[in-house]
Amino acid sequence: MSKVWALKHRPSFDEIVGQDDIINAIGTGMQHMVFYSPQAGTGKTSLAHALAKKHDMTLHIFNASSKKTRGIEFVEEELLPMSRTGNYKQIFLLDEADQLTPAAQSALKGVIENAHGWFILTCNDLSKVSVWLQSRCRVLKFNPISEFHMEQRLITLAGIEGVEITPNHLGLIINNHKGDLRNAINALQAYSNSHERNSFIHSLENESFDVQQFLTLCFREKDFEASLNVLDKDNKRESIRSVFHFAMDSSAKSPSKLKVIEAAVASERDFIMGVDEDIILANFVLMCMI
Repeated sequence: MSKVWALKHRPSFDEIVGQDDIINAIGTGMQHMVFYSPQAGTGKTSLAHALAKKHDMTLHIFNASSKKTRGIEFVEEELLPMSRTGNYKQIFLLDEADQLTPAAQSALKGVIENAHGWFILTCNDLSKVSVWLQSRCRVLKFNPISEFHMEQRLITLAGIEGVEITPNHLGLIINNHKGDLRNAINALQAYSNSHERNSFIHSLENESFDVQQFLTLCFREKDFEASLNVLDKDNKRESIRSVFHFAMDSSAKSPSKLKVIEAAVASERDFIMGVDEDIILANFVLMCMI
């Protein structure tokens, strides 16, 4: 199994995108910091890795959301001894620090004050991090990654990995993961591994509409009511087109594909003629089933 690209291609300090204000604020030195952002995939953890590499420091990574690492015992019995070794060339990364218990946060305050090394805390909800902890750190807010920076990074990774992707498909991946570069990279990797890339893209276009479920209900179960209910009532024409594209890109047998083609053609003709859309939708299901 190939390595996850978001980890395989972690950016260096100079390759961090979309957070210029933070890069400028950090400067060339190190300090205790809180990285926060309500949205995932904005580069908080990646920047911690990049800083460790830039300053040639050991990076100790802990996820504070687990039962073992969010209590005071973890702070006193593990973090405290590790931060008193006389080694200042180390960074302690506490992901999801907003999950630490109040007692753990209180103990951590003292650990940070006398630490040999540097602490970086990441969180989504800054209000859950005590003001005492915040006062001992540089608090930096990460913004959602812009579409421009997402596009540039994805194009770079596609080139490195040899992925051929159209501008339209790339745009759909970006649009469906607004501001979240990590998940956009995951989607690009899934796209590259998909044998039916058009089907993958169409699933992004209609996340609320499960095309595979519709086809199963329609062709295998022969359940008219259930098939009709699965279709996206708010985007009737697009849902029919999604079924058409999905079926054409699938490994379904020719007779089944021909049914979908005939039903889709009839529906397009009816949309142009101004037939009631509810009638068009019902007729599309019926033509697929018979």
